[in-house]
Amino acid sequence: MVTIKDVAAKAGVNPSTVSRVLKDNASISQKTKEKVRGAMAELGYVPNVAAQMLASGLTYNIGVVFPPLLTPDRLSEPFFMQILTTITNEAKEQGFTVSIATGMTKDELEEQVKLMHLQKRVDGFIILYSDGKDLVRQYLMEQKTPFVIVGASDGFEREITYIDNDNQLMGKMALEYLYEKGHRAIQFITDDLDSEISEERYVGYVRGAGKLDLVSHPAQLFDSNDPVVLEELIDSIKENQTTGLIVIGDTVSVRLMQFLSFYQLNVPHDISIITFNNSTFSKLIHPYLTTFDINVNNLGRTSVRRLLQIIRTPKMVFSEKIIVPFLLKERESVRDLKKK
Repeated sequence: MVTIKDVAAKAGVNPSTVSRVLKDNASISQKTKEKVRGAMAELGYVPNVAAQMLASGLTYNIGVVFPPLLTPDRLSEPFFMQILTTITNEAKEQGFTVSIATGMTKDELEEQVKLMHLQKRVDGFIILYSDGKDLVRQYLMEQKTPFVIVGASDGFEREITYIDNDNQLMGKMALEYLYEKGHRAIQFITDDLDSEISEERYVGYVRGAGKLDLVSHPAQLFDSNDPVVLEELIDSIKENQTTGLIVIGDTVSVRLMQFLSFYQLNVPHDISIITFNNSTFSKLIHPYLTTFDINVNNLGRTSVRRLLQIIRTPKMVFSEKIIVPFLLKERESVRDLKKK
């Protein structure tokens, strides 16, 4: 069996250094950590988790909380699978495992998180949504349990760490991009009017429209299961002679394109779409979507690293808003009206 001493000899460091690397001690340089972890991988070293748990009091497991599954399509969003994969891989690199909390309703989700906490199955949580009235967040704050939120900041900014993109800036840039392509009648489409991310991006759209002296419209709901909502949407597009749509995400955009085609509205010839996430759906069918890459892998890695920092230094208070950069991917779904 490979021991810490074997790893230390291979890496050319002291056994105590290996122990500190296993605990991700901040006193050890990143270069040394990489060298020690490389030696572990080469020798096939597996830490004695039971001994570590006894010594540290940690479970070496973190909980990932998905949003309430209010709609059957929610888990099909590529964002959640991609960020979960990144979180799992990063946790593994740090010697942690991952457990998932899901629920069909807010109450079910709260009960699941409570159970995981009371049974001491996790050391902390990563919440993959932001909601100012969230019961899970409220419970974890009351219990002083470590957690971070991947999503827009919404209260308690001095007590909670948020990891997110600048969604207002993205909404503003989306409108400016359409404007540069000659579009003047532009609307904002979402599948959830109460979503924090949707609200942030809509605010950016409104501010951008104001600066460019364009008319901004109320956010339009797209719900493929509600005929009344769909009729209101198509009426609004026709009434306002809309040529450009800012759509909340790739999956919604794909469904919206199918809906528009039913009314003989072609993307991008008749109407242009710019969207967000740069998921696998963005290049699923033609036209490929012009979309913002929100850097999901960076969001996932950062959330794990910040959570473990909170877990390992319980006496310190961490509260910050970490902004992850984004990138616009120009593809086929926006027509340049300036070109004849």
